[in-house]
Amino acid sequence: HEAAKDLISEGLSLFERLGLAGHAAEAQAELAHCYWREGAVDEARVLLHEALARADVGGEVRALALLRLAVVEDSATRYSEGYRILKENAALFESLDNHTLRGSFHNELATVYYHLGSSENRDDYLDRALVEYAAASFHLEQAGHARYQAHVENNLGLFFHILGRDEEAHEHLDRARGLFVSLGDRIYAAQVDETRARVLLAQERAAEAERLVRV
Repeated sequence: HEAAKDLISEGLSLFERLGLAGHAAEAQAELAHCYWREGAVDEARVLLHEALARADVGGEVRALALLRLAVVEDSATRYSEGYRILKENAALFESLDNHTLRGSFHNELATVYYHLGSSENRDDYLDRALVEYAAASFHLEQAGHARYQAHVENNLGLFFHILGRDEEAHEHLDRARGLFVSLGDRIYAAQVDETRARVLLAQERAAEAERLVRV
């Protein structure tokens, strides 16, 4: 991350020198993502607000910065703020031709609905989360982004398990694992197996769960 931050910061300085506000804002959004991955939430938030305050920042660059800001607030357990950011800018995301960004928007909105539903004991929010996850899966399939789609399917599997709908959980985990295997990604395929092991334990199928986690 330090190497990435150095390179992006250099790019940001060059864009500012050239007066390219849109590119500078995009660089700030990526720099903020590096800080967020390191757990530096406050620094990430500041960078994203600066990016959004730049003149002539719209379209996909604005959407990316807003999405990253919602993720930051969700990570900081400021679920209502993340929800506000996404709902107030839903029209912007829907106007985009970029299915990857639209899918990522619906995936993050689903995550926020899940956290709000769990913390506030709101079943209607949990129902909305399912709708948003389905929308995310559709857009990411349209984008041909198998890796992101696989993550959404794994999230759906875990979500159905939390709701006590374990057979449906297995269906989504099958899809997630199939996508990761097709990509040759053994690490995330193992993550799906770990999720499935939780489901099997809940179904009192301990021997099958043990076999999975040992592999």
